[in-house]
Amino acid sequence: MKALKWLNKNFEEFIMVSFLMIMTLIMGIQICARYLFNNSMAWTEEITRYLFVWSGFLSISFCMTKGIAIRLEQVTSKLKPKMHAAANIIVHMSELIFFAYLIPFSWSYMMKAVESGQLSTACEMPMYIVQAAPFVCFVLVCLRAVQQIWGEIQMIRGKEA
Repeated sequence: MKALKWLNKNFEEFIMVSFLMIMTLIMGIQICARYLFNNSMAWTEEITRYLFVWSGFLSISFCMTKGIAIRLEQVTSKLKPKMHAAANIIVHMSELIFFAYLIPFSWSYMMKAVESGQLSTACEMPMYIVQAAPFVCFVLVCLRAVQQIWGEIQMIRGKEA
C-alpha cells in the first residue's frame, strides 16, 4: 500500500526524471560518437525527440498533481479555506471538461497512426507509440483532475484529503 501511495504521488515525476536521464545519456553518447569517433547516429536524436514529446504531455498531469497552474491567486488567496476549495473545484472541473473533450480527438489521432502502420525514419518504431502520448496523458490528466476534485470536496467536508 505504501508503494501505491508513493506511485500515486510521484508517478509523473518519476517517469519524467527517468526520461530526462535517458535523454541526457543518449545525447551524451551522440556527442561522444560525433566528436570523438566522427560517427553521427540518427536514432539518438529521434529517440530523444520522442521522449521529449512524452515528457511534455506528462508535464500537464504533473502540474495538475502538484497544483501548479496559471491562476488568479490574488483573488483566491483572499478567500476563506472552504471557499478557496470551492473555487479550486470549479477550476478542476473546467480542466476535467477540457481534457475529457480532447480525449476522443487524441484517440482518433493515435488510431490513424495505428491504421497507417507508419514507422519512424531512423528507428523504424511504430509512430503510434509517439502519437499515443496525448491520449494516454489526457486520460491521466482527467484521473488527476478527479483526484483533485475529490481532495477539495474532502477539505470542504472537513476531512483530510
